[in-house]
Amino acid sequence: MTDIRFHINGKEHIVPGNLPLTTSLNEYLREQAGLNGTKVMCKEAGCGCCAVTVTNLPADSKTLETYSVQSCLTPLYAVDGWQISTVEGIGNQSEGFHPIQERIAKFNGTQCGYCTPGMVMNMYGLLHQKAHITAQDVEDSFDGNICRCTGYRPILDAMKSFSEDAHIPGRKSIDIEDLNKNLCPKTGETCPGTCSGRSLDLKVNGACWYRPTSLEELCNVMKVNNDKKIRLVFGNTSSGIFKNEGPFEIYVDLHQVKELFWFETLETDVKLGAATTLTHFLKRLRGHQEKPGFKYFSQIHKHIKVVANVMVRNSGCIAGNLMIKNHHNEFPSDIFTTLEAAGANVEVFDVKTSEKQTISLLDFVKLNMRNKVLIAVILPRLAEGIVYRSFKITPRWQNAHAYVNAAFKIPVEEQVIQGRPSIVLGGINADMIHATKTEDFLTNKSLSLAVVKEAYCILRDELVPTESPLESSSKYRKDLAGGLLYKVLLGICNSKSQRLQSGSENLHRPVSSGLQTYQEMKSEFPLKHAMPKKTSPLQASGEAVFVNDMPKFQHELFAAFVLADEGSATIESIDASQALAIPGVTHFFSAKDAQHNEFPSPLAPRLFASKEVLYNGEPLGMILAETPALAKEAIQKVKVTYSEIRSPILTIEDSLAQNKEFVNRRKTNVVGNPDDAWKSVDQIVEGTVSMGSQYHFYMETQVCLAVPSEDGIDLYASTQNSDNCQAAASHVIDQPMNYVNITVPRVGGGFGGKSLDSCTLAAGSTLGAYLSKRPVRLSMDLSTNIRSLGKRPPYKATYKAGFNKDGKVQVIEIDMMMDVGYHEGSSYFTVYSLSYMDMCYYVPNWKVTGRSMMTNKRFMVAVRAPGSVPAALICESIFEHVARALNKHPILLKELNLYEPDQTDLSGHVLKNCTVRELWRRLKDTAEVDARIRQVDAFNQENLWKKRGITMTTCKYGMIYFGSGHGATVTIFARDGSVQVSQGGVEMGQGLYTKVAQGVAHILGVPIENIKVRPNQGIISPNNIVSGGSIASESSMQAAIGAAEILKERMQPIREKFPDADWKELCQKSGASKVDLTARFLNKHEMGTPYCNYHTYCVAVTETEVDILTGEFQIRRVDIMADYGESLNPMIDVGQTEGGFVMGLGCFLTEDTLFDGKNGRILTDGTWNYKPPTTKDIPIDWRIHLLPDTPNPSGVRSSKATGEPSIALSVGGLLANKMAVENARKDLFDKDDFIPVVAPFTVERTQQSVGLSENLLTL
Repeated sequence: MTDIRFHINGKEHIVPGNLPLTTSLNEYLREQAGLNGTKVMCKEAGCGCCAVTVTNLPADSKTLETYSVQSCLTPLYAVDGWQISTVEGIGNQSEGFHPIQERIAKFNGTQCGYCTPGMVMNMYGLLHQKAHITAQDVEDSFDGNICRCTGYRPILDAMKSFSEDAHIPGRKSIDIEDLNKNLCPKTGETCPGTCSGRSLDLKVNGACWYRPTSLEELCNVMKVNNDKKIRLVFGNTSSGIFKNEGPFEIYVDLHQVKELFWFETLETDVKLGAATTLTHFLKRLRGHQEKPGFKYFSQIHKHIKVVANVMVRNSGCIAGNLMIKNHHNEFPSDIFTTLEAAGANVEVFDVKTSEKQTISLLDFVKLNMRNKVLIAVILPRLAEGIVYRSFKITPRWQNAHAYVNAAFKIPVEEQVIQGRPSIVLGGINADMIHATKTEDFLTNKSLSLAVVKEAYCILRDELVPTESPLESSSKYRKDLAGGLLYKVLLGICNSKSQRLQSGSENLHRPVSSGLQTYQEMKSEFPLKHAMPKKTSPLQASGEAVFVNDMPKFQHELFAAFVLADEGSATIESIDASQALAIPGVTHFFSAKDAQHNEFPSPLAPRLFASKEVLYNGEPLGMILAETPALAKEAIQKVKVTYSEIRSPILTIEDSLAQNKEFVNRRKTNVVGNPDDAWKSVDQIVEGTVSMGSQYHFYMETQVCLAVPSEDGIDLYASTQNSDNCQAAASHVIDQPMNYVNITVPRVGGGFGGKSLDSCTLAAGSTLGAYLSKRPVRLSMDLSTNIRSLGKRPPYKATYKAGFNKDGKVQVIEIDMMMDVGYHEGSSYFTVYSLSYMDMCYYVPNWKVTGRSMMTNKRFMVAVRAPGSVPAALICESIFEHVARALNKHPILLKELNLYEPDQTDLSGHVLKNCTVRELWRRLKDTAEVDARIRQVDAFNQENLWKKRGITMTTCKYGMIYFGSGHGATVTIFARDGSVQVSQGGVEMGQGLYTKVAQGVAHILGVPIENIKVRPNQGIISPNNIVSGGSIASESSMQAAIGAAEILKERMQPIREKFPDADWKELCQKSGASKVDLTARFLNKHEMGTPYCNYHTYCVAVTETEVDILTGEFQIRRVDIMADYGESLNPMIDVGQTEGGFVMGLGCFLTEDTLFDGKNGRILTDGTWNYKPPTTKDIPIDWRIHLLPDTPNPSGVRSSKATGEPSIALSVGGLLANKMAVENARKDLFDKDDFIPVVAPFTVERTQQSVGLSENLLTL
C-alpha cells in the first residue's frame, strides 16, 4: 500500500506516502490542504487552537464516534479512513454559518479571534458526543482551550446557551440532527464505518508505518522488526511532553487492534482493554460507581476528569499514560497513582512467547516492555469499609500537571485501620511510589490525634523530593503530602468539631455566571451601541486571515532563528556547515550579513549577537529552508563555540551585588515634604513587595512574511507598530523606508508584545528575502518566542508608610528596583511605574525612587498596563499593611484615603473629574460589601482549614495621547455608496475596526453594514504611533470620524441640491459632480498637563476562598465598576475589562518565568510549565457595571479608553488570598502579622505562607 485516504469536510484526500511519518494532521491541514482556519500555536496539546473533530469507527464498535482532538499531535498517518471536520467545513460566509459560530459571535466571545476556531470545534465535538448538555458539561469541556483576550466568560455563556439548564439570554438547544452526525462523506447516508478498519503497511524514507487489525498482526510486526526502534502509537499525546524522543524506524498504529478494546465486568473485578480512551474510561467508571465494591470509581472518575484536558482524554488511552510512567518513572501519572492505590493489575502480552501475564502496576513500572504489549487493566472489587480518596494539587484548576498527586486506600472500621493501608504518591521522585514507612506505621492502628500527628511526621520524613527549578520546593511537596494524609484521616475520624469538618473536603467550584450592566446612548447609534465585533463571524468560521494563514508564495523559504544557549558568553565561531549540508536547507545568515545589525532607538538594539551574547535565547543567526520542519532540524545542527562563558546575572539581588544598576537611569519623585512628615505620624509600617515576570502569551506567536517585489519588499507583519517594523526592515538592508511596503492584516493578540519585539522578525524576514531573493516566512514556535523575546519586568520594592490613628496615611517612601534586562532602554518602565504609585489614594507626602537593574535577559518590553500593574501591587499592599497595623478592615482603611475631585496626584495632575469615590460608594452598595464582610468573618470563625478573604482595589489609569497620532483614509464608492476605511491603528482583538466603523456610520448616517475597515497598510496610512497604551481604538476612530466629516461637508452642497435623494443616489450624484469622495484625517491630540489627557477609574471587590492545607484557592466573586465615560461600544468595553482582569489573575496568581541558574535558559517555555488562567480560574460569580451619566470632556466623543485599567484590579485576588492565610495564621499561631507580598502568589506560596506543622493538627 502506498497511500492513505481520508475525508476532510466531505472531500476525499489521498495522500501518497511521501510525507514524513512524523507529519501531524495540523501540518497537513495548513501546509497541504490549505485549511488555515485550524490554527497552530503550542504543538503540545496545551492551548486548543488547533482543535478539529474526527469521526471514526472504534475497533470494538459498530457505531461511529465523533469527538474533538488537537490536530497538532494527531499523526497524519493515523487518520486513514477517518472523517475530519474543520471550522471552515461546518460553516462559512458563503454557505451559512453554523449555529455555534453564530452564537460565539453574537455573545462577543471573540476578540483577536485566534483561539476561536478551536473553541468552536471543541464545542462541535461536545454536541456530537452528548445531545442534551448541561451548563456543567460546558464548563467541564473547555479545559484544553486557552484564550488570552476575553476572560472566557462570554465564550462560556455562548456555549452554555446550547445547554438545557443555563439561565442565559438567548438560550436555545441545537437539534443534534443539524450536526450531520454519522453521515458518510461518500454517499451522504448513515455511514457503515467500513473505511477506517483496514491494515496499513507504508514505507516512507526508510521508516515504516503499520496499522495491524489484530493482536496477532501486531506481534508479527514487532517480531519482524525486533532489531529496530519501535514506536507504538495511539493518541500520540505524550509527544507534547517528551518532545525529543526518537527518531523511530517503525511506527505501529494501535487503533484497529481489536483485542485492545474490550470491557468485562466480573464479580471480583472490572477489566478494560488497554486502548480504552480516557474519555471512555470515564464513562465506564461513572456507569459502575454505584455498584457494591466499586464505589471508589467515583473518586477515580473525579480525578481523571482533571487529567490533561478533554481533547487529550479523547485521544489518549490508558496504556499510553501508563507507558509514559514505564518509560519515565519521574512522570506523575494520575492513572498510575489512582490505580496502584486501588490495587489494580495489568495484563502484559509477551510478543516472543505469545503468553499473557497478569502483574501488579508496581511490577509493571519496573518491567522492560521491549517486545511486550500492555493489553488490559484490571480494577478490583473493594471490600466494604474501605476508604478510597485521591487528590491532584496543581498550579491552576485544570490542564496542569500535579505538584503532588496522591491516592489512599485505607480499610477502616470505627476509626481502626484494618490491616495495611495503601498510600501512593506522585511528583516526589522517580523511585517514590508507596509511602511504605507510613503504611507500616498505620497498619492496624486505632486513629487518635497522636497517631495522626506521628503518621504526618513519618510521611514527611520518608519523602525525598527531587530538587529541580521546574518543580515546587521540596518542603512544599512534603508539607502537601502530609496535608493530604491529614485530610483523609480527618475525614475518617469524622470530627464533631464544625470548624474542622471542612478540612477533609476539597474546594467545590459551582458553575460560573456573569452579569453586565451599562448605558447605551441611542441618540448616537450605531456609535455607543453595544454590539459584537463586525469580524466575529469570520473569526468563528476560520476565514479571518492572519499572517501565517496567507497562502504560500512560489519558491517561499521558511526561516528559523539560531538561539544562544548560554546567558553570558563571548562567541568564538559559528559553524553552519552541517546545517547547510541538509538537502532543502538553503542559507544561513548572521550579523555579518546585515547591512546594519545595530538599530537606533526606539527600535530593538540589534538583530543578531555578533560577539557578546547577552542572554540565553538571543538570536545568533537565521536558517532558511524549503519547509518549516527542515528549518527546525537545521538550527539544531549549527555549532556555536564560545571562548568565554560567564555566570549569567538573573536576579535583582545578583545585579545589585555586582553593581549592575543603570545608575544614570535612576529616578526619584518627591511630593510634599516627606522628611518633616515622618516626624508627625502616629505609626509607621515597613515591608517588601516583589513580583516575577509575565509572558504576554498572545495566541498567535510572532510572525512576519517578506516577499520581494519588482522594486522592493512587501512585508506582512503581525505587529502593533507598523511604522517601527517598516523602519527596522529598511534599516537592516540599508534601503529607504519606501522600499518596504508593509501590511498588517490583523494581529492574534498583542498586549504590548508586538510593539517592539516584532521589529526583530520584520528585520530578520526582510534580510532573508533581500539576500535570497525569495519570499521568506519567519514564524516562531512557542518555545523560541518565549525564550528570545521580552516580557514584563520583575521588580522588588521596599516601602515605609507613616499614618495617624484615624487611618489617614500621611507619607510613603518606596525604593523599587526593576529588572530591565540587558539594555538600559527598558528603564522607561521603571520611571513609568513610579507615576502610578498612588493609584487612587491621596497621600500628601511621597518619596518614590526607581532603580533599573541590568540582568542577562532580553530587554524588557511593555506588557498590558506596564506601569499600573507593578504600582497596583505595591500601593494596594501598603494600604493593606496599614489596615493590619490599625486592626481595620482594608476596605474601610482604603475608603478613608481615596482621592477627592480636584486634588493633585503624585505626578502633578489635577484630578478635575475624579469619580473614584462615586465608583467606590456605588459598588460597595451594589456588591453588598458590608454584609459580605460579616459573612466572610462568620465563615472564618466557623472553619479552621478553609478561609476566605474579601477586599477592594482601585485603578487610576492615565491615558496619554502620545506620539504622532493615528491617521485614517475614508473612501466612498460613488456607484453604490459603500464605504471603505483604511486607518493607522492595528486590530488585535480590542474591537478597533468595529469602533471605527461605528463612528463613520454615525457621521455619514448610513448602516454600519455599509462600512468595511481594511487592514493597516503603510502605503495608505503611514507614520502612525504604536497601537498601545489603550488609546488606539478611540484615536483611530476619531481620525476616521474626521475624514468622514470632511466627506460629509464636501457632499453637503449636493445634499442641499437633492434633499430627497437616498444615500446611494447622493453618492452617485456627488461622483457625477466630481466631488472627491476620498478624505484623509490625522488625529493630532496634544498631550495633557503634565502629560495625561484624562484618567480612567475603576474599582473592584474580590472575594476568594483558600484551602489552607493545600494552598488551592478559587475566586468566589468579583464585582467591578468602571467609569468609561460614554462607552463607544459597551459590549466591547466589558470584554476588554474581563480580559484584562483575568490576565491580571495570571500575573498575580499563576504565571511565573523560571530560569536555569547555570546558563540562564528560560525553563518555562511552553504550556507544560507556563500556566495562564483557564476557564475554571475565572471568578465564579462575576458582575461588571459601567458607571452611567459620566461623559468624559477630555476624551473622544465623551468616551474613555478601556484596554488596560482592569488588569490592576485583579491584585485583589492575591490580597484576598493573603488575608485568608493571615486569618488562618491568627487562628493557628495567634499571630496578627502581615505576610510579605510576593507575586505570583501561587498555590505553593499560598500554602507555604501558612507555616503548618504537625503540632497544629487537631481532631
